[in-house]
Order: sequence, then structure tokens, then C-alpha cells
Amino acid sequence: MAEEDVIQFGEELARFGEVRAGELDAETRQDYQTALDAYESARRMVDKLTSAESVSTVVDTLTAGRYALACARARVTGAPLPERRTPCFFNPQHGPSSTDVVWTPASGPTRRVPACAQDAARIRAGEDLPVRMVRYGEVQVPAWEAGAPNEPYKVGFFSASPARAQVIELRSQLKGEGRGRWGIDFGKRKRPRLPYD
Repeated sequence: MAEEDVIQFGEELARFGEVRAGELDAETRQDYQTALDAYESARRMVDKLTSAESVSTVVDTLTAGRYALACARARVTGAPLPERRTPCFFNPQHGPSSTDVVWTPASGPTRRVPACAQDAARIRAGEDLPVRMVRYGEVQVPAWEAGAPNEPYKVGFFSASPARAQVIELRSQLKGEGRGRWGIDFGKRKRPRLPYD
């Protein structure tokens, strides 16, 4: 998954560069360079992955790169700069989300999830969503149904939002002696539900 994401992001950067390279002002060039640097860094990290947990770092890097590319696109079109948000829930390759939508999966309760502008429009129109599918055993399933194998991706997505610090804090509490920073005892409770659980 990490390698596929890096390749897809590289192709997206190449397409943007081919069309826009000659018309970028200084700020847009800086955003584009930030995105290129993120791509190169993520590509090097993928080549050296040693564990599933280390995928989170690749996801963090790609999230930052996608945000920089979204800023470059906004500058070129004269649109407002996007808010720094978590990636689109339905497919992180779509880049940062622009809004939260109410969505009911085929199996599960209704929930609020972050979505890119295109996917939010598709939900409002009742259209099918181009979701990120991943291999789980012998079948392809939406990424959010992959469970533990997809956990590094879930954690990595929080780099773009204030929730990242909260997730790290909760995880450190659970790995410690069972008592959190504010004296909350998690020892006899289930793990707190984190976003995307």
C-alpha cells in the first residue's frame, strides 16, 4: 500500500508539473517543491521499511506532500488555500478533506467522516464513491474494513490535524501503567475509540 501510494503521488506531481511548471509564482513553486521533497522522502522511506508500524511515517510524509500540492493547485487557480485537515476518509490519495459528511456504510452505523470536495459532492448526489480498496486475505475490501493491517495508515492520517497529539497521548497512556496523564484509569476499560475505528 505504501509503495502504491508513493507511485500514485509521484504521477500526480508529474502531471501537475507538466501542465503548470512554466506559470508558477514564487509561493506556488515553494509549495510544489515541498510536495516534491515529500515524495522523494517517502520514496526513500518505502525502500527501507522494516515493519508495519514504520508505515505511519510514510503516511505522515505523503499527507504533508498532498497538502502542499493542494496549496499549489489552489494558488494556480486563485482559490483560497485549503485548510490543513486529515486526508479524505474514502481514499487518502484524494488529498486533504475539505469537509465532514454524514455517511452510512453498507454494514455499520451512520457516522461523520472527513471527505474531499469531490467525494462530498458524490455523497450529496447519491453516487457511488471511488473508495480505496486493499487486499485482505483473498479479497479486496475498503481500506477501513481491513482492520489491524491498516492500523499504521489510520494513525498516520492524524499528522494533518490537532488530533495527532491526542492519539499519541492516548496510545502512550495505554502502553504505560494503565493510568493516563489526567489520572484516568484505562486498566479495566476497553481501549478508547479513536477516530476511524
